[in-house]
This record gives sequence, structure tokens and C-alpha cells, in this order.
Amino acid sequence: MNRRDAFGESIGLFESATDKDGLHLKMYGVSVRFGAETFSHQFTSTGAVADLRSVSKVVTAMVLGNVIERRISYVGRSISLDTCAIEVLEPVVRSSVSTNWKYVTLRHLMNNTIGHEEGFLFRKDIGDRKEDDFINYIFAAPVPHAPGGHFSYSNVGPFLISVVLEAITGRSLFELAQESVFEPLGISASWRRFGEFTAGSTGLHMSSDDLLKLATVLRDGGKYNRAELVSGAWAAEMRRPISLTPKMYDPSRVFPKYAYGLGLWICENGSFYCDGTNGQYLIVVPERDLAVSTTGEQPDMKPITRCMLPLLT
Repeated sequence: MNRRDAFGESIGLFESATDKDGLHLKMYGVSVRFGAETFSHQFTSTGAVADLRSVSKVVTAMVLGNVIERRISYVGRSISLDTCAIEVLEPVVRSSVSTNWKYVTLRHLMNNTIGHEEGFLFRKDIGDRKEDDFINYIFAAPVPHAPGGHFSYSNVGPFLISVVLEAITGRSLFELAQESVFEPLGISASWRRFGEFTAGSTGLHMSSDDLLKLATVLRDGGKYNRAELVSGAWAAEMRRPISLTPKMYDPSRVFPKYAYGLGLWICENGSFYCDGTNGQYLIVVPERDLAVSTTGEQPDMKPITRCMLPLLT
């Protein structure tokens, strides 16, 4: 089957598939890049822009890489993944913190290994809490595990990366992303704020076609049409399986969550991706030279990846 036919078959599955409640999928768009060929299908006439939810974390990781590789310093030392987070965050923390915070690095923030028992700062747990109080909410939580050894998927780390980047550069995460990622790619985007800071972990809005550009950058080692957005070394670090995630692993999934890198889930076969609530996906399958993006408003997400199977064979 040629690539165009594979894409057409996949779209046919999207249009006929139903979720666990027997309802047709509520998708906005599916965009695919096979090698140098791009295919796109919009299920709405308006070309809807979606809240990418946790897929936002990918851009946070890309911007962090750019700042690190520019060798920007803070209190006389160049920032790296091994920079102690609390040394940068201390000025905005208005309460006592767990002793383990002394050992939390930027790598732990981006890799979900801070040491919290469970992840949090999701919409279901922040409720009506004031956004200006999120930092205190985070640091009031116990950190019972040594940083780096316990994985708990969370919105905390990428949000704190946003706070760190603003403290270091004097510019918001969104401003940094506009300059280093969105403008070079011609992406139109907006990003939710948590109080004074760009949310980092959620709330980035864009179309499936623009999201595909980000997937292509990661597929192509940090480049897009020969222009380097992030270094090849940083793109490789993002997809390196830093933490194995056996509690998240389900071999029946099309893309099993074998491990986690920096903002990305990694599969055993080398595929990697990020998923966001209600149908948002950024997926790269290196062995197929394939990048995929989806956007939608689809709570049951399992049928989405099953509809991609024609692209994978």
C-alpha cells in the first residue's frame, strides 16, 4: 500500500470508529508526514485549534534545551539538567519545603521524578484553587521519595520549568517559545497562564497541522527543512528512556508506555510520543520515517491510535 492510500485508509477508520460508549470520535484534525510527504485531514470546517493539554510539555522541553545550550548562566553558573531547582525557585517560594527538594534537579522536573508519591496539578485536583497559589500548593506537598528514583506522571515539573526559565532569562516560557520554536516554524499559538507564569505543562493551543511541525522537528533530530530548532543531541536526550514506567506499561496498546524521557513517552521499538487529554497526540515512528499529530475533543483515546494502524504497516 502506498503512503497516500495508507493515510486514506486511516482516515476512513477515524470516520467510522466508535468509542467505548458507541459514539463516533470527536476529532478536529489528523496530520501525517511520511518522509517528505505531508497529508492532512480536517474533520471540522473551521480547522479548529485545540488545547494540547499534556502535549504542551514537548515545547517546554524544547525551550529548556535551547536555554541550556545557549549556556545562559544563573548566579555565575551555566544552567544544565543538573542545576538544583530550588536554588532558582527559592525567591518565589513562600513556605518551608521538604528536605528532598535540595536534591531535585531540572532533569527531575522534566522527567517526572521529583519524588512525589503521586502526580498532581491536574485540572481535577486544582479545582477552584487560585492560580497565584499554585507554587505554594506544590511546595506544601510531601516529597517522600528520593529524587530520580520514583516516577509519578505529573503537571508539576513542567510548570516549575516555566518558572525557572522566567527567573533565569527574565522572559516568559511563551515568549521564549515564540522566538525559538513557533516563529521559525510559522506556528500560530497561544498558551494558558497559571498566575504570573506560562502553564508549561498544559494549555498550549494550536492546530493539528502546526503540531505536526513539532513532531517533524523531533523526528528529524531537531531540524525542520534544514533549519535547526534544537540540537540533535538535545532531541536525542528528550527521547532517551531515562525512567522505565512498568506501572504505565500495557502491551495491548498500539504505543505502549515503556519509559519516559524529557516530555516524551518511549516505546520498546524506539517510537516516542506525547499524549494529551481528549485526543491530542504527537507521535514519531522512526522506523517508518513517520510523524503524526491529532487534535480533538475525544475523551476515550484508545480508538485513536487503533485508527493509525494502516500507517504502521
